[in-house]
Amino acid sequence: MTVKPSVESHVKPSSTFDGRVWWLRGVCLSVMIILVVGGITRLTGSGLSMVDWRPVSGILPPIGEAAWAMEFAQYKESPQYKLVNQGMSLGEFQYIFFWEYLHRVLGRVVGLVCLIPYLWFLLRGKLDRGLKLKGGLLVFLVGAQGFMGWYMVKSGLVKDPEVSHFRLAAHLSLAFAIFGLAWWASLRLSQRAETGRVTPPPCYRNWAVVLLAVLCLQIIYGAFTSGMKAGYGFNTYPLMGGELMPQALFSASPYWTNFVSDKFTVQFIHRWLGTCLALGTLFFCWYTIKSEKINLYVSQWTKRLSGLVVIQFLLGVCTLLWIKDYPVILPSIHQFMALLLFASLLALIHQYGETRIEE
Repeated sequence: MTVKPSVESHVKPSSTFDGRVWWLRGVCLSVMIILVVGGITRLTGSGLSMVDWRPVSGILPPIGEAAWAMEFAQYKESPQYKLVNQGMSLGEFQYIFFWEYLHRVLGRVVGLVCLIPYLWFLLRGKLDRGLKLKGGLLVFLVGAQGFMGWYMVKSGLVKDPEVSHFRLAAHLSLAFAIFGLAWWASLRLSQRAETGRVTPPPCYRNWAVVLLAVLCLQIIYGAFTSGMKAGYGFNTYPLMGGELMPQALFSASPYWTNFVSDKFTVQFIHRWLGTCLALGTLFFCWYTIKSEKINLYVSQWTKRLSGLVVIQFLLGVCTLLWIKDYPVILPSIHQFMALLLFASLLALIHQYGETRIEE
């Protein structure tokens, strides 16, 4: 088998309009927006302000004083009001209600952006077997995400006004899965005629896949850190309370629970897994860019990835140091940057898979 060399030295983007690509990238954009709003909703403590789930009638907000009074009365029966927000005014309640309401409306928008174009293209015969399956899976995942969102909120309406960090991680992971599936499918549809240098060998792609897997694990630990408020434990870097490994680590019993339920250990894993991921990604980018076996498209995405990982690492450190001063803006940007890193790695892996082989 030999790699087919290119003839020209530039990238030729497809000039034909493909509505399917715009549909899938519209899904990606809607997920990006709701990810930001969801982060703000969680960080402002707004996620428990709506104590019921009405998938259809819930699209309408309270209208009039009587409706707001009823909504506020329901909230006053929740653990969050009784234990955290006792004495909150109606105006303060309306503020947190706004973010949760906006988040739920955007969730419905994501569902419509997935479903309506999918049915349109399906009925017009514009989807091959692969896109039918991917589109159907997208619709299913969005539905599952809606259920998981309520399942997560419900965990904070029982006794302790804190949502389960496991359910939070599942909720965030589903958002990344929806984005990843739509982004990957759009990349497949908008393949560029790449010319210039030879496509790199499989080891590059394998390396990128490993980095993607580590990034996904880091995102899950980010959700754990946020859900347990573990980021408030030690607000110094690189040391934790003046030590590289504080004595508080790995003190829970049984031992395995340290990795998923102990605040100090979870923060320790998140900060050092992030550090290792950043260093590994930068080395990968340096090694890839200096290689003569990459094409222009790979080179561009690799440079973007290197810039994003530096920004994300610095954001992570800044969030750790100043989360008490900026508890909303820094974590929100940090989460959004994780999505951009995820997209960049997927684009690289996709490009590596486009090697043209001749027997």
